[in-house]
Amino acid sequence: MKNLKLFIPAIIFLIVACEDSTFDDVNGEIQAPESASGSNDFRIGFQLGDGGLGSNAGAKVYTTWAADRQNRWSVYGGDNNKYDPDWIRLELDSRTSESLSNLDFRIHIQLNDDRGNSTPGIIRTTPWASQGGGWSSWATDANAYDFDVIRLKIETRYRAGFVIRNLRIGIQLTDDGTSGAKEGVVRYTPWLSNGGGLTYYAGDNNYYDPDAVRILLDVIR
Repeated sequence: MKNLKLFIPAIIFLIVACEDSTFDDVNGEIQAPESASGSNDFRIGFQLGDGGLGSNAGAKVYTTWAADRQNRWSVYGGDNNKYDPDWIRLELDSRTSESLSNLDFRIHIQLNDDRGNSTPGIIRTTPWASQGGGWSSWATDANAYDFDVIRLKIETRYRAGFVIRNLRIGIQLTDDGTSGAKEGVVRYTPWLSNGGGLTYYAGDNNYYDPDAVRILLDVIR
């Protein structure tokens, strides 16, 4: 009986702890509380692949670091042959040696066909972090059909006194142009205050030859 009395409080504690962790089983991550500090520097990595999830992956590509204020495009990234990818993963990469203090930022995305040698699609951009962040419009290649490669850019500007507490990046794909009926599940990186990390594999509703991508800047100010 004495051992049973000790065991029951332990069970109750475990249940409460699990409820408080707010585990996101869709994206496999622990959600950060709004009070967390997320002012460390970041950059965004991405990787594309074809066929089964994790298969035929191309090289991982990164943007420049936000705090470096370079405002440069990444190189184009695609699957292993840069032709009609099926899935994308994003990575939120962090470093503690630099800060986002006094820095406003937003994310640009652009798609292209013919392994990056065609006329690119329209550049789509998230709102600024100081505006609360949010989704970009749908980005496609020039004909909105089976893009081959994507590239990203973090645009920055000086904003005195501005600082965020946390951020994460989201991504969503769709097919048939920008059809709402073909949208895949939104995938999120872990929060910056948790060290960042990878999203799960993002694709359209059947993980086959998506046409459009949009990106989310999710910030807590």
